[in-house]
This record gives sequence, structure tokens and C-alpha cells, in this order.
Amino acid sequence: MYLDFLVLFIIVVFFVMDYINFRNIYKNLYNCLENSDEIDSHLIDGQSFEEILIRAIIENLKTKSNNDIEIYRQSLKELDEYIAKWVHEIKIPISSLSIITDRLSSIEDSIDIKNQVAKINFLVNSILYSSRSNTMFEDVFINKFNLEKLIKMSIKNNSFLLIKNNIEVSLNKLDYDVYTDSKCMSYILDQIINNAIKYSKEIGKIEFDSKKLENGVVLSIKDFGIGINEEDIARVFDKGFTGTNGRNQLYKSTGMGLYFVKKMIDNLGHDIEVCSENGIYTIFNIYFYDISDYLNLDN
Repeated sequence: MYLDFLVLFIIVVFFVMDYINFRNIYKNLYNCLENSDEIDSHLIDGQSFEEILIRAIIENLKTKSNNDIEIYRQSLKELDEYIAKWVHEIKIPISSLSIITDRLSSIEDSIDIKNQVAKINFLVNSILYSSRSNTMFEDVFINKFNLEKLIKMSIKNNSFLLIKNNIEVSLNKLDYDVYTDSKCMSYILDQIINNAIKYSKEIGKIEFDSKKLENGVVLSIKDFGIGINEEDIARVFDKGFTGTNGRNQLYKSTGMGLYFVKKMIDNLGHDIEVCSENGIYTIFNIYFYDISDYLNLDN
């Protein structure tokens, strides 16, 4: 009887020791899975059958995942290339249509068609930049640009819509140099100007102003349109968010324009904020940082 208890005790001790050893071997791997950490640094390196089997399963899943990611990346690249090609091709008939409208005998019809052509051109450009928003940072070149020239370029791009919708433009203290990418910033300014036009009152106004900061420049774009509800301000950059005012307008909002604006602003290392009073004004502040701060963004 004593011998049986001794044998049982020894068996239990061995089971406990084996469990403790098993737990210690897989503890790091289990914690890694629980915390969703990178698994490579926690792979077990033992030579038992279970350890070899687990490593083989992980490597197999990793290879399959990498293959799926590469297929997805290639498909996305091909889609981006197709959209870029389509946009450049569609711009030719758009330009031709704009020229043809000048030949119309009815001035009113000509203006109406040009107004729609200008909207189509804006939407086509939005498609191009939106489709490339995930890969655009590979094609970004940060250089010094004159802020006033960048703004005047965007005003020129939207000149017809500004005139057609009776929008007054005011430029104040903009002669500063900023570090940015001109193509991305052109898209960002176009989106904000287009929003100001879309949500303007019968006679609207957009004011551009800037101020020198200790570590850069802040650009303020203020419109005197319908504004944004207080409860919507915190969500204006969320994907697909339209807000109360965006849903009540004749020109329905998609909620994607400002989402892509914020995405590009983040990629460029700038900052953007919005403040508004419903029915009175909306202000977008874009912060451009000095080149030394831009180079230290990862720190």
C-alpha cells in the first residue's frame, strides 16, 4: 500500500514537472498571441515533435498570408494604374466639351454646361487622388513652396465655380514659404474650396489668412456658409460621415472628401483642425512645420 502511494506520488510529481516545463516553453508564445504582438521573436526553438510541428504550422500560415498580401498589393497597383490611365483619357473629352460650349449661341446654356463640366473635372481629380491615397506617399516630394502661389493656383482651378456661385475670395498675409508636396496640397485646397462653394449661402465668401508660428506657419481658410453642427465637428474627418448639414443639401455629400484630406495631411506630416458655428462660418486651420520638425516626425 505504501509502495502504491509512493509510485502515485512520483507519477504526480512527474506530471506537475512536465506541465510546468510545458507552460514555460509556450508561455511567451501564448502571451504573444494574447497581445497580438509580432510572433517571430517568440517562436519556440526546441526540437521536440510538438515544437517542430508548431513552428511548421506557423511558417506555413505566414507564407500563405504573405502570398495573399502580395496578390492583393498587385491587384491594388493594377487598379491604381487603370484609374490613373482612365482619368488622363477622360480629361481629353472633358476639355473638348468645355471648348465646344463656347460655340453655343445661348450664353445661359453655355454657362450651365460649363458649370457641370467644372464639377465633373473636380470629381475626376478626386477619383484619381482618392484611389492613390494609400500609395501616394511613395510619390511625395517635400519642397519649399510659396503659400500664396499654392492658394492662387487652387483658386484658379476652381475659378469658374467660384464665379458661378458668387463667391468672394479674400487673400490676407499669405507671403510665407512652407514645406509640402504641391500636388497633394493642391488636392487638399481644392477639396476645402469645393466644400465652401457647396455649402455657401446665396452670396458667399472665402477668406485665406496665415500666421507665422514658432515652428512653422498656420493657414486659415474661413468660409461664411451654413457651418457645421457642434456635435458633428469631431467627426467631420471620419470616413463616410456626412453630418446633418451634409444630408440636408441638394448636393448630397459622400463624406469621403475630408476623410482623404485628413489622410493626406497625416502623410505629409502636417496637422489640420476645424472649428465652426452653425449657420455662420467654418474655419479650417492647416499647420505647416519647419523642415527640421518635418525630418524629426518619427522621433
